[in-house]
This record gives sequence, structure tokens and C-alpha cells, in this order.
Amino acid sequence: NTMRTLLSLLLTLCLLQLLAVTHSVDGLRSASASTLAALPQQQSFSARIVGGNEAALGDWPGIVSIQNRFGFPFCSGSIIDDRWVLTAGSCLSGLRAPNLLLLAGTTASWNLSAVGYYADKIYVHCNYDKPLYHNDIALIHLTTDVEYNDYIKKLPLAALDELQLQEPLNFAGWGAVEEEGSISVPLMQASGSYLDVPACRRALGNTENVDEGHVCVQLPQGQGMCYSDAGAPLINAQGQLVGIGNWGVPCGRGFPDVYSRVAFYHDWIRSTINGYALG
Repeated sequence: NTMRTLLSLLLTLCLLQLLAVTHSVDGLRSASASTLAALPQQQSFSARIVGGNEAALGDWPGIVSIQNRFGFPFCSGSIIDDRWVLTAGSCLSGLRAPNLLLLAGTTASWNLSAVGYYADKIYVHCNYDKPLYHNDIALIHLTTDVEYNDYIKKLPLAALDELQLQEPLNFAGWGAVEEEGSISVPLMQASGSYLDVPACRRALGNTENVDEGHVCVQLPQGQGMCYSDAGAPLINAQGQLVGIGNWGVPCGRGFPDVYSRVAFYHDWIRSTINGYALG
């Protein structure tokens, strides 16, 4: 009976791991079929390692690894207030808050000694995916206050839309480091430049899936977001959060990556937080 119980437990854990990995593959939303069909075909579509370098502890104190209760990571988020984490709606749609675990103050997505926080509320934008790839933003309310230190800090929001063409922007995440690969254990970071909406649309085959609610980042071919980078923070030189990982053409194929524009959703973020406080 004891052996049968252990085998049953091991089988359950294996099934849970498979489910978690399946969820993680959806952690970056790929461009729609119509967008992919319109892209220039001279680009290289071979699977390759996504460029970037490993982040050091303390480089990204505002980032959290969003995981299920069993410790399987599938998205990233940003601490923006004592009990609030900002991420992508695509990360949380259909999930229950009590099933989440958020790791902070770590560069490793698998870290048993990292500080963990639990959630009691999820707020996905009411117009999420209406239309496709729009309003892809969500808030997580934590059960306890974040304890700040040198490695855990909140990220200030970019309240004003003041991005300039070719402005350098930085992002980080635990997404896959190659197109056919699994998620990264170390936190990876890379830099790109801001691309305005008209230029971004042209680069993505004149897609309608980019508007003023998005921030586009151009990187060299071989660098960029990949699977499970949804919700990852994009910051400017002042350390302000300007974007949340949304969608793209995985992985590092030379096309712009698309983020939800934080300044565009600033009122929604603040009204949601204030609404919770009012009960």
C-alpha cells in the first residue's frame, strides 16, 4: 500500500509538471497567422539561442517569477506597490489567485531559498484581448506586504508617454533561450531601441495588432523575447517601467518585440489599486 501510494504521488507530480510546462510554452504570445504570413520571408527562421546575458543579483530588484503552487515558473511580473504585481493578462486569464506563487529577490527561477509571496486577487483588464493582443495587462494582489531590501524593490511606473525614437530600453525575463528549448533558470537580460507605432507596424507586415497601447522594441536578429517572457518588464534609462511583455515573433528573428505600454494603462492601474483599497 505504501509503494502504491508513492507511485501514485510520483505520477501526479509528473502530470503536474507536464501541465506546467505546457502553460509555460504559452508564456509569450506568438504573432497571429495573418501577421506571420505577411512578414518578409528573407528572415532566418532557424531555431537559435536568443541573445542577451545573465543578470546579476540586484540588477532587476523589481522582477518576480510567477509560478504555480508547485514551483513551476511560466511568466514574469513587476512589483509596483507594497502588495501589487503588474503582469500580462495572458499570463493569468483563467487562473485562480490562490494557485500562484511569486518569487522575489532572485535571479534563478528555481530557487528554494528565494522569498515567496502568495496572492488572493487577480485583476485582468476587462477588455483583455478585445481586439486580439490589446489590453493584455493584469494586476496581482498579494496576501502580505513585500519586504524590501537591496534585492527586492518596487519599480516606478512611467506615468507619461515620453519615449523617443531609438531610445534605449532594457528588458529581462526567464523565457526560453532557444525556440525549441525550455525556460531559462538564470534571469536573462538584453537591450533594444524604441520603435514608433507606424514603423513597428510596417516591420510586422502592416499588422493591425499594434497601436498606441503598445511599445515596440527593435533588437538585432538573434536577440529578443521568447516563450515564457510574457509579463516581463521593459524599463527605460531612468529605471521606470514602460512596458509589459505582450507578443512577438519568437524567438529573436529580427522582428520587433511588442509590449503593453504602461503609460497608456496608468489610469487603469491606479484605479484598480485604489478601488481595492476602498473595498
